Amino acid sequence: MSETATESVAPQGGQPTGQQSEPTTQHETASDAPLGAAGEKALNEWKARARAAEKASKEQSARLQEIEDRDKSEVQKAGERATKAEQRAAAMAQRAAKAEVRALAASTFADPSDAAAFLDLADYVDDTGDIDSKGIEKALADLLKRKPHLGKEQPAAPSFDGGARTTAGAPTDMNALIRQKAGLG
Repeated sequence: MSETATESVAPQGGQPTGQQSEPTTQHETASDAPLGAAGEKALNEWKARARAAEKASKEQSARLQEIEDRDKSEVQKAGERATKAEQRAAAMAQRAAKAEVRALAASTFADPSDAAAFLDLADYVDDTGDIDSKGIEKALADLLKRKPHLGKEQPAAPSFDGGARTTAGAPTDMNALIRQKAGLG
């Protein structure tokens, strides 16, 4: 029977042979070092090129839109304007519904914006853009029943406690008061 013992021998580097440290890469050390003059110059040049390319892209996009608009008929242009107007009107109706929900929730909810987050506002705006306030009130009451933690904390019942109480001293009669003031007793 022979027993073999394995010992880790530390070479000159100080690490045992059984454990090897991860080599540091050039990328790790390079990211910690400053860029230097050449690197700063290259970075600034790159930023300038990026700004110029972005500006050129916007100009080309605007020019392309002009060309496309020139080729469109008046009916197509009017249709696009109508579509954009409908989108703006729908967005305004959504904002109005959100404001209505927050206004109605202000008295009962700790944070009225929470109420707007839990309700689907599209359900309370009809096709003409009118807002169903009664429906919102019912939905808010139902939401508070389901999630009472969203409501305002009820104020505690008033306390008429006047603070620390002291025990009354021995009752004194008029004769004892006169004797005390006269220094007789």
